[in-house]
Formats: sequence, structure tokens, C-alpha cells
Amino acid sequence: GTHENHYHHIMGLDYERALGFAAAGGVILGLSTTFYLAMIGRVTGISGTFKKAWLQSTFQASPDPLHLIFFGGLLCGGAIMRFTEAGWFEQGGYNTGLMVVSGLLVGFGTTLGSGCTSGHGLCGLARFSKRSLAAVCTFFSTAVFIASSLWPIMRSAWQPSEHPVDSISNVRDLHYLSIGLGCTCTVFGLLKMAKEEKQSVLAGCVALACSIGFACGLCISGMVRPTKVHSFLALNKHWDPSLAFVLGGGLAVNILAWPIIMKWRKPILCQKWDIPTSTAIDLNVIVGGVLFGVGWGVGGVCPGPGLVGIAGPYGMSMLLWCFGCLIGSQLMLLYAVDNKQQR
Repeated sequence: GTHENHYHHIMGLDYERALGFAAAGGVILGLSTTFYLAMIGRVTGISGTFKKAWLQSTFQASPDPLHLIFFGGLLCGGAIMRFTEAGWFEQGGYNTGLMVVSGLLVGFGTTLGSGCTSGHGLCGLARFSKRSLAAVCTFFSTAVFIASSLWPIMRSAWQPSEHPVDSISNVRDLHYLSIGLGCTCTVFGLLKMAKEEKQSVLAGCVALACSIGFACGLCISGMVRPTKVHSFLALNKHWDPSLAFVLGGGLAVNILAWPIIMKWRKPILCQKWDIPTSTAIDLNVIVGGVLFGVGWGVGGVCPGPGLVGIAGPYGMSMLLWCFGCLIGSQLMLLYAVDNKQQR
């Protein structure tokens, strides 16, 4: 069946090579996040970057050029990978409703729970944060439960179609949008940094390099393909363990490097550390984790792959997912503001 062909999908990969690519992609993600921490002093949290890039673009938050540059780099990195080999991406589109609903849940959940697979997973676990461990256990177990339960009824909807039924998902080749938007955000961020004395343009260039590296790692690992994610999250006789090697590869780098870097007085290019300080394992982290897990289990997409995947041959599905993610995130922020006012 089509499921067995997943391993042969990227340039005729067999199973062992798929595991190798997953681990290699994970190591690249680890190196990218470690380099970003050492140079800039920040954790690589893609849901936070996406949210903050959006809030700055809509004048809801004060400018933070590094987030804009990192966001731009993810889009550019996806486009670079698309030009090297389209096979990194899914060779088909998905149902619009499926993608928007998945994005909505992930956007709301990651904003409520303050993080996704990168911020809580790759970076939080490397910092030995109990809060992140609680978040990861929550969203991961939820995603596995949802994907495994829905597998019998959803497996056909989870197969990408070369001719999606709804016309929106049929729009092809958005990699020029990825390049255009990516370069615009990056240039704007770098110009903003050049104007501000406190932040060096060099820091912006490093952020760009890290984000492009991160995008490449996501493509090489297989994370940008929802079929790959679903075949890992859904426990059944076709189970594909390779994505465990992505987290393993990334954490192998980070758990070795981060304790050493965190002992430094400050990061190399910036004046101080900018690292999450909250340790509370509260209801927000758990409920946010559950909502994120449901969304991830339903759609097979989380924020990094969603943004990078826009450059793929069927990027419209990912763009719709990102649209849902923004709506979910914005709704959560409005809910939080409303809650504060009522108190």
C-alpha cells in the first residue's frame, strides 16, 4: 500500500536511510538551536517566533527584529530546500478544513501553553525544565492518542492528493511567496537592527543563518511531511519510528552543549540571556499541551514545518494551516486580555 512507500518517497529512500536522514535532520536542528543560544542567548521557539512576527506586523507588539529575521529565514530556508529537491516535501495537498482546524488548535494550544515541539521539546528538555517536560509529555501523549484513534477513519484523508478535491488546495507552487515574504521580513529586521545601536547587525545575520539551518533540518528529518508525522504518531502495524530519531539527534547535541553554554556570563553577541524563566506547571501548560496535541495529531503539522512547508509543491495546504494557526493564536491572546480585564 501507499504507506509502505513512504520510505521510498524521498528520492527512493529505504528504511535504514530514512532513519539516518531523521537523525541527521535532528542533529542539524540541535546545532542550529545551540548556535542560536550561544550567540544570541535565546531559545529557539518557533510558535513564539511566528506569533511575535505576526504581532509586530499588525502593530500589536513593540518591534523585535530578531523574531522577524528568524521568521523570514524559515521561509527562505524552505524555498532553498525546495529548489534543491522537491522530494523533501509532500507530493500532494490536503483538505482545507482539516488543515485550518488543525492549525487553529495548534495556534491556540501553543499560545496558551507557551511553546511547541521546538521551544518545549528541543530546547526545554535540554535545559532540564520540568515545565517543558510536563508540556512535552502532555502534547506528545495526546497527539499519539488522537492519531492512533483516528487512524482507521482518517487514513484516507491523511493521504496527500495530487488533485485535492477543494480548489483552494490545488493552488501550486508558493515558493516565490516564501522567498518574497521571507526576504521582506529579513531585510526589514536587519535594517531595524542597523538603526538601533544596541543590537548588532551581526546578531541578525546569525539569527538568519540559524533559521535557514533550522528549516533545512526540518526538511531533511522528514518533519515537513504530515504523512511521515502521522506514520509516527499513529501506533499500528505500519508504525514508523524514525521521527523519534529527530528528537534524539537534536537532544544529543543540546543536552551536551547547553549546560556548558548556560554557565557563561552572557551570550557571545548580546548583552544578556533572554531565556524563559517561568517554572510553573499550571493549568495553562497542560490544557495548552492537550489542545496542541489534538491539533498536531489531527493535521500532522506543528509551527516550524507549517512555515517551512509553504515552499513545497503543494504549499497551499501549509499556508492554510498557518492561517488557522494565526487565528487560533490571536483568539487565545484576545481571550487572555479579556480575562485580565474581568479580574
